[in-house]
Amino acid sequence: MALNKLLTIALLCITCTALRLLPAAAFSSISIPRTAHKARISGLLMMSADVESETTIADIEEITTFASKNGVDLKFTTNPTRGYRGVAVSKKDPENILGYIEGFIRPAGKVLHADKMEIFKSALYSARRENDSFTGGGTYLGPGLLIAFVCLLHGIENGCQTIEFLAIDDAEFQHKRLIRYYKTAGFEEVRYVGEELKDIPDRLVWGGCGTLMTNDIEQVLQKWTRIIRGANRRMERENNE
Repeated sequence: MALNKLLTIALLCITCTALRLLPAAAFSSISIPRTAHKARISGLLMMSADVESETTIADIEEITTFASKNGVDLKFTTNPTRGYRGVAVSKKDPENILGYIEGFIRPAGKVLHADKMEIFKSALYSARRENDSFTGGGTYLGPGLLIAFVCLLHGIENGCQTIEFLAIDDAEFQHKRLIRYYKTAGFEEVRYVGEELKDIPDRLVWGGCGTLMTNDIEQVLQKWTRIIRGANRRMERENNE
């Protein structure tokens, strides 16, 4: 029995030694080309950039630069009563107002109140006629996204955490289109503000009937940043082709 144990221990030691030596011998015989090294490093850098673009929020300089590349100039003003107004105009014709958003920061609570938003289709058509390269804002959400981005950045700078607005119900078909657009943009429905007695307080605040919508500002801006940076990468690829 003692001899068998000694033989077993000896075999285990030989096996462990072989297992320790084999990986070193095996990997030392594999050479990685320098091009593969570069490709791997490049891939890691791209992954790092993608992770950053997923987590960071574009600043005002990035947004205005992107807008300018797509034929849009952005203007933003505030007033002493905590009101704000964001406007998009055609870069080729500053008198051509493409759309605007206005509202205010609520005195109580950390809420950015968006009171009005309007995009003028006739102004977009006019901008396209003046400039063949005009893309309507560079993303599928149009210039409204660019104006809203600046307004939401203003909200964050002033301590706001959420944004609220009413998708006005002037006509059923148009109202449904508005809801689809805002949901695509990243907003969520809260409730419908109608003509019942319980809706009177909301109607006094919003001035009409419609669907109240909201979301976390940072969450929305992160989504919009991904959209804008994705569109920017596509533009760069197309320019390099």
